[in-house]
Amino acid sequence: MKLTSRLAVIPLALMAASLTLPAYSIEFPRTSDRGAPPRSVGGGSRGDESCISLTQQPTLTALLPHNSLATTYAADSEIPSALFFYVPETQATQGELIIVDAQSNEIYQQTVSLPETASIISVTLPQKNAAGSPFFEAGQFYYWDFAVICDSADRGNDAIVGGGLQRAEPDAAFLDQLEVVADDPLAQAELYASVGAWQEALVLAAGLYEQDAQPWQDLLESVELDAIAAVGMPEPSMPEPHAEGDCD
Repeated sequence: MKLTSRLAVIPLALMAASLTLPAYSIEFPRTSDRGAPPRSVGGGSRGDESCISLTQQPTLTALLPHNSLATTYAADSEIPSALFFYVPETQATQGELIIVDAQSNEIYQQTVSLPETASIISVTLPQKNAAGSPFFEAGQFYYWDFAVICDSADRGNDAIVGGGLQRAEPDAAFLDQLEVVADDPLAQAELYASVGAWQEALVLAAGLYEQDAQPWQDLLESVELDAIAAVGMPEPSMPEPHAEGDCD
């Protein structure tokens, strides 16, 4: 079944610039490592001639909590779910995201253009399939690889990072709390972080960056990504023309 929506640019300016920001400190709770893949700071390479030096710091990195699991509540949310990556300076011009289910069936693929300079990029994830149902089932685990394509003729030299993805269902108490802070994106980010919804917390913090960089820095530093926090503003990634995702 063809997916009707493609990866798109995350709207980093999610909220109006006129908002007055109260004093919050966004801190992500320590996550359990049980059943999760190793954290993908530093990445890896399929070959010996990668276009990214793994000794360069910071190197190719997925922006994730300690358990490398990206948790989202975004099935029916206006906040897009997204994966964020730090891509160091490289001659590569393309990256590829592949998502598989727990049975290793590929359910999504997308190629994106990479920026010319070292940057943090954000890639939105599909939320609905062609039938209008949530793309990711609640409670199910998915796994993904993000590859920097060093040589399109020899994918053995890709530089890669990977991790897990899970969609959770918010409970009524959380939704009540969220409604109370509906007009306060910083409070929303803090609330999402407190319940372990990494995706929404990170997107909201990115959206506030131009007004106040501190929430973004606080969130990344709370999961020991201090070097990435110092890089600066996330940049949206651009989908390659005519690239489509498939859903089985």
